[in-house]
Amino acid sequence: MAEERKRIYLNVPPEYEFKLLTALAFFLGRPVATQAAAVLGMYLRQSEPRIMAQVRFYGRKLGIDEYELLDLIFSDPDKVTELLAQAGAGRLEKIHEGDAPDIYGEVDQPE
Repeated sequence: MAEERKRIYLNVPPEYEFKLLTALAFFLGRPVATQAAAVLGMYLRQSEPRIMAQVRFYGRKLGIDEYELLDLIFSDPDKVTELLAQAGAGRLEKIHEGDAPDIYGEVDQPE
């Protein structure tokens, strides 16, 4: 029996990006949600060298293989934060952390 794919839910992107996504889906004959998943996949594959460079950097600090760290980030990100602190890597500064606005973040819906 095939394993059921995990689902994620995305916020609608800002208007211009949503129009671009909708146009791409239209021309490719896909539902917008399917095209959004394809676009995300393409972006991640194009960004793989940059992402994995960061994973390799922190993997070295922890003394573990980059793919072990990638799996651990996927399965238990809190454990990775704890391990980095124990390794003396300091606090990991995340770009979109705190109260700074993020146009792709959660939006409060009016009641």
